Amino acid sequence: MTFRLVFMLLAAGLLAACASNGRPAPARSPALFVDCRGAPSASPTVILESGAFGSAADWDLLLDDLAKGGRVCAYDRAGIGRSPPRTGGPGVAAIALELKDLLDSLGESRPVILVGHSNGALYIETFAAMWPDRVAGLVYVNGVNSDALDHPDLVRDLTVERRWAIVAALGGDVGLSGQVSDMLTGVSGFSGRAADRKRQDLSDPDALRVARDEDVAVIDGLKVARGLGGSPRAIPTAVIAGSTDPDASLSKSWKVAEDAPALRARQRLIIDVPNATHTSPLGRDRGYVATAVDWLRGTSRGLP
Repeated sequence: MTFRLVFMLLAAGLLAACASNGRPAPARSPALFVDCRGAPSASPTVILESGAFGSAADWDLLLDDLAKGGRVCAYDRAGIGRSPPRTGGPGVAAIALELKDLLDSLGESRPVILVGHSNGALYIETFAAMWPDRVAGLVYVNGVNSDALDHPDLVRDLTVERRWAIVAALGGDVGLSGQVSDMLTGVSGFSGRAADRKRQDLSDPDALRVARDEDVAVIDGLKVARGLGGSPRAIPTAVIAGSTDPDASLSKSWKVAEDAPALRARQRLIIDVPNATHTSPLGRDRGYVATAVDWLRGTSRGLP
């Protein structure tokens, strides 16, 4: 569930070099950067929420796939990629409020389908708990959610990830942001324009610090989401999860926590992706995400 391998390589790099690569920071715009594709339709708009150290670039392939069925948007959270710096804190409630403001600016008055990958699942869970009437459906993709609090091994795993996030930001502070960006892009498995965008989005030391702060706030965010009641049972919920080692103890704990929101929902879909990596549902295995979104588009029209 982590970028641990990347951050271990980075730690070695920190001992070897401290020189800037000279890349310029990504351009900033006055509003959050949004990549919307597809035409509005009878189906709800789909909003894609990236995980730790992620950006709209992570969704490039899925944006094209999902746009065939209606409008779909991915965005850069404040302070990352092409979005302006964050004015509030990195907590989950603040990020949920940023998403609400974004939907308002896009004119999305109807309920939307929210898709969250990894830590992005926690953000959409929080949003759904705060504004359930604005959510037509939820898709958790290898998602971190408040049910992780019931598993001490998962909390420990997230604590380790938080430490590596600090190392990543330290790399940017000492002039290694380009190397950090390259490593994160490489481990994600993205290629082509998505890889180029992700590499650029994380080449800014400020962006790495924002991503670090978001990751550091996740464990407290789990408690906030739980305190809000988590995602409401009335919202149709799909879970997509998989692991390269599903029999490992940690993988089994993640599977239980990942499935929990769907098992509580009145309408549910659980998809197990064989031999999936943490990011493969955004690329190689993205057909499973499209299946879940199509299911929710159907439920929103009253279909079974």
